[in-house]
Amino acid sequence: MSAPAAPDDTAPEDAMATALRLHRTGRWAQAVAVYDRLLGDPRLEPARAAHAYANRGAALRRLGRPDEAVASCIEAVLRRPDLAEAYANIGAILQENGHPLAALDACSRAGALSPGLYTGYLAMANAHQDCGDHARALTLLQRAATLAPAMPSVRYNLAEALLLHGRFAEGWLAYEARWQAQELALTRPACPKPEWTAQDIAGKTLLVVEEQGFGDTLQFIRLIPLVKARGARRVVVRCRAPLARLLAGMEGVDAVVTALPQPDSYDFWVPLMSLMQRLGVAPDRIQATAPYLRPPQEAVAHWAGTLPATGGLRAGLVWAGDPRLGHAAASRTDSRRSLPLARLAPLLAVEGVSWVSLQKGPAAAQLGQVNGAAIFDPMAEVTDFADTAAIVRQLDLVIGVDTAVVHLAGALGVPVWVLSRFSGCWRWQLDRDDSPWYPTLRLFRQDRPGDWAPAVERVREELLHAVRLSRHDRRPA
Repeated sequence: MSAPAAPDDTAPEDAMATALRLHRTGRWAQAVAVYDRLLGDPRLEPARAAHAYANRGAALRRLGRPDEAVASCIEAVLRRPDLAEAYANIGAILQENGHPLAALDACSRAGALSPGLYTGYLAMANAHQDCGDHARALTLLQRAATLAPAMPSVRYNLAEALLLHGRFAEGWLAYEARWQAQELALTRPACPKPEWTAQDIAGKTLLVVEEQGFGDTLQFIRLIPLVKARGARRVVVRCRAPLARLLAGMEGVDAVVTALPQPDSYDFWVPLMSLMQRLGVAPDRIQATAPYLRPPQEAVAHWAGTLPATGGLRAGLVWAGDPRLGHAAASRTDSRRSLPLARLAPLLAVEGVSWVSLQKGPAAAQLGQVNGAAIFDPMAEVTDFADTAAIVRQLDLVIGVDTAVVHLAGALGVPVWVLSRFSGCWRWQLDRDDSPWYPTLRLFRQDRPGDWAPAVERVREELLHAVRLSRHDRRPA
């Protein structure tokens, strides 16, 4: 819904207040419309116009319109060369669009003009992460948190940095700010019953509500048996339909629903990704929970014998995530983690591998664009993650980018090799090629932002080795 037209006689200060209210509540398109009308008002003072242009740029950034956002911030700087907020906004836009060094320059300017401005440190931290300097990024995020301890975006970004460094206790506590972090656009479930914050649940029914992506759910559903061990009489999981059939067979899950149940059917509720904090799970307990998923028997029976027979290695492949074009921040992340299937041509040329596509979505159309690639594609008949799990369980190996499928393979205990973007994801931590979450997972990290070739070559070398081992294992004694 667009913002109502402001009366012609609206005072500039009132229009600015309206724009800021819309801006701070995440209604960025409406805020931009009010900023536009305000900036056309001849009564607007130049100093206020500079702030309006800077704020407008910040709103346009959230809408995924970087070129217009930078132009608006430049207009702000032309009117007020000492406006630190405009430089911080420019830094954030440059960082998000793959220019970390230029972002650092802009953020340094913001810091020099206003050492107490937290937004500059936040953008600078993200730029350092993009450059691979995670220690410096954490220091800057801690500085931003000192300046703005209650700001959700700061706490959320600090949480991910702490988790990346394996500092779970602090990280999960700070991660509770995710609901208020506007860039995530999360909607907190409207559950009328009390939230479970680790109080006694013996004999009670707990509703666990999934959140965020499918991969997040597959990763953290492992915690359900630990919840049940606290004495809960029943554990009910609310999830989206594509996960329901698979999660219904999970140990400790008494029921799965795809909509919030009636309040009289449970005593407490908890968001799934709050369980790490509520349970106080230590890192050394994580791997002991895997593998923890298995496909339902009807899915196993349906998919038995449907994959092509092979005397070689049978490997699944997924090369792209959900582009989420309506969510600017998520779309940027996907553009960094996904790659075209053609980039994996060196793998497809390895003899002795029978390839199975695990790719869903628009990227699946690339299957017909790689010459000479023989890839069996069963995904048109896949209806949910139970089907995918039944296919994955028949594979010797899964190779993929950081998507829900690699979490599924890890949860099933199937060997999985993950191509991980340079800036990485907090869940894969630092300086390791294994994972604390999945014993069967190996990481192949980018050496440079956007350059997949060296990582793909390392995967190819390991794949050749796996094929040789497979042939050796098939030789008669």
